[in-house]
Amino acid sequence: MNLLKEDKINYLNIGLMFLTAVAAYFFPFETFLLAYAYLGPLHYLTEISWLHDRNYFSKGKYDFLVLLVVGVLLSYAAFAKDFGVSVEVYDYFVKMNLFDKLLVFALFSSILFALVKNLIVKIVAILFLFVFVSGWLSPENSDVNGGSTMVFALTSLVPTLIHVYLFTGLFMLFGALKSRSKSGLWQMVGFILVPVFLVFFTPVDTKKANLTEFGKNAYYANGDGFFFTNISILEHFKLVEEPKLTNKQFLANFVNNEKSKQNIPLAERKRLNDSLKTRLNEPFIIQDPNNEYYQKAIPVKNALGTYDKDSYWGIVFNSTIGIMLMRFIAFAYLYHYLNWFSKTEVIRWHKVPKARFAAVIVLWVGSSLFYAYDYSLGLSMLFFLSFSHVLLEFPLNIVSIVGIGKESYAIATKGFKKVEG
Repeated sequence: MNLLKEDKINYLNIGLMFLTAVAAYFFPFETFLLAYAYLGPLHYLTEISWLHDRNYFSKGKYDFLVLLVVGVLLSYAAFAKDFGVSVEVYDYFVKMNLFDKLLVFALFSSILFALVKNLIVKIVAILFLFVFVSGWLSPENSDVNGGSTMVFALTSLVPTLIHVYLFTGLFMLFGALKSRSKSGLWQMVGFILVPVFLVFFTPVDTKKANLTEFGKNAYYANGDGFFFTNISILEHFKLVEEPKLTNKQFLANFVNNEKSKQNIPLAERKRLNDSLKTRLNEPFIIQDPNNEYYQKAIPVKNALGTYDKDSYWGIVFNSTIGIMLMRFIAFAYLYHYLNWFSKTEVIRWHKVPKARFAAVIVLWVGSSLFYAYDYSLGLSMLFFLSFSHVLLEFPLNIVSIVGIGKESYAIATKGFKKVEG
């Protein structure tokens, strides 16, 4: 491919960044949802096909099987929860923290797959790695790990925002440095500055968020959507104040529910209802001196043991910080897909046997129908494909990071010129 053609593609991508930013500005939730549902599966299928023809950028022929097995295990547990099949499997995964353990194990193992060829060394190292990760992320360490940004990044952000934004940027930077492309470096400047401007320098009108019923319902997806991902990001980085348990929620969950009616005398329940009925929307103040929140309001998540949809609804959909976060998420995902498809002639993912390409198209159409029928169903049915493509890409991410280091050193010592051969 000649330099002029490469430059055209890079400048095209800068244009795509601006178009993506415009869509994310006006319709952040809908932009993400439509991109994820209808561009995402085609990206997964074509990228896995492309990775397969390149041995998943691993040194060993069968290294990818470890990552694939992890994908199968995680997908089966998620399937068990979503469809009520072998629910005990999902419960065991949660109890043993296996979702986090297997994900981090796959990521760290990919370093070996990308860099180490000796099979014996890899097997021994993987065994030690599994023991280390199992101990580090054991349920006994949940209190310590719960506040760790490193653990949060590895378990929550790697398969989401780090995958679609950071790893995409690293792959782009590696390509620009390897080809010594100035237009590629300008593309990187746009990749950083456009979302910064989108998030921090464009106005947010919470009363005119252009949010549709489809956007809200699909993003929540009966509790299986991305709604709680936003909450976890906002809370972990302390971007919002945790909602407090209200008097109304206290009465509903601890006084007037069926279990409480059996344990709390009628007179006491009547007293509590009468004393709080004029202050239902105010925070409930703990009166038990033995409680750590004595004379304080308690976070609703701590009180109920889970995120409460109604408490966070306005934060996710109608708050300034919630919309700012969603704009970035929408930009990161839509551009992630557009970047892949715009560089078809560079990556050449379409150069595959006709039968395989036909299978990709059929599977993509089928996946689109799932999302069109019910977004929640689409998320469940496509979980294996979406998560496995993240796992199978890990060795490529490692290769990109190492490649950036090598190319940067070569540029520092020999100048910004293409080294032939």
